[in-house]
Amino acid sequence: MRGGESAAYAAIQVGRSLFVAVAAKSHPLGPTFRRILAWHSFTAVLWIAGGLTDGPARAVLWLAALALEYAAPWHGYTTPLFGRSHTSEWTIDAEHMAERCRLFMLIVLGESLLVVGATFSGAQLSVARVAAFLSAFTVAVALWWIYFHRVAGAAGERIAASGDPGRLGRSAYTCLHVPMIAGVIVTAVAVETTIAHPDDRVTAGTACAVLGGPALFLAGHPLFTRAVFGQVSRSRLLAIAALAGLGLTAGIATPLMLMGGTATVLLGTAAWDGHAR
Repeated sequence: MRGGESAAYAAIQVGRSLFVAVAAKSHPLGPTFRRILAWHSFTAVLWIAGGLTDGPARAVLWLAALALEYAAPWHGYTTPLFGRSHTSEWTIDAEHMAERCRLFMLIVLGESLLVVGATFSGAQLSVARVAAFLSAFTVAVALWWIYFHRVAGAAGERIAASGDPGRLGRSAYTCLHVPMIAGVIVTAVAVETTIAHPDDRVTAGTACAVLGGPALFLAGHPLFTRAVFGQVSRSRLLAIAALAGLGLTAGIATPLMLMGGTATVLLGTAAWDGHAR
């Protein structure tokens, strides 16, 4: 994302907030959207400035903008002159919010499957690549099962029935979906590397992607269930420990071996969920 793209993103954020702030002027949520508009107007400067610079300065500006946008809901978009909002005032449609996030997760998982297919179709056929393809596909299916089995569908109902849907929606969807989405993206990078070079030596970057992507997803999922249901699945914690154990073999393993081990761990986690039903 360079100058033009960052300006377009900033325009969408500011434009949307401005429209709702004006349209909801007399609505109880009007003050909240005026605060949101103030925050997005400030971060827009950072996004655009980052797009116009190069090197470390760009990363610093964009990280600052991202941090401010994610921190703002936690303190109620506190703004000079406008005060702050409270989550009890946020009349969200929990079911709609849950559905939007489920669809977004489907898109991300679908993109990871496209990476699997595109990388495999463009590589020379071999037994190792076929095995890597099957392992990568298994990983994608297991991540889908872990996310959508029971929890995803029930979360919207639980949030809607809570005494403060705005607080739960902010925590569960605005923030705690970030590590899960990031985990799927990192896993897609690992898939591409594994299928392209299944028998190579494992580099530190490859090991971090193959094991760290699913681990990041599995770390975000219990945080999500803890926020919504007040409980943490032991299977997620055990799976993260198993992935960490696989990391100890990275020095003697190939990308294919690590991906196969990851697929086994995730399949075991999904099977645990099915048995626990």
